[in-house]
Amino acid sequence: MGLREALRAETDRGRAPAALTMTDDDGSGIAVFLIAYELATGQPVGCGGLRLLDPGRADLDYIYVLPYARWSGISRAITEELTSWARVHGIATVGPDGALAELDALRL
Repeated sequence: MGLREALRAETDRGRAPAALTMTDDDGSGIAVFLIAYELATGQPVGCGGLRLLDPGRADLDYIYVLPYARWSGISRAITEELTSWARVHGIATVGPDGALAELDALRL
C-alpha cells in the first residue's frame, strides 16, 4: 500500500461506510509534493504537499507519516521544506492557521 492509500485508510477508519466515499482529487492544485524516504531501506515513510489557494497563499496538504516512523521529526522536516519552497516562490501565507504549531505539539 502506498502512502496516499495509507493516509486515506487511516483517515477513513471508524467512519460509516457512506462516509468512505471520497471525491477524486486529481492533484491539480498541488504546487509541490515531497516524499521522505527511510535511509536504511529506501522505502517511503512520509509525504506532504502544498496546495495553492490563490496568489500568495497556500495550504499544507497530504501531510502523512507511516505510524512506525512517527515521532521522528519527518513531518516537521516535510513541513519546513514545503514552507521554505513557498517563501522562495513568493507565497507569503502558508496554512492552515496553526498547522506548524500543531505539528510541533504532535512531534510527528
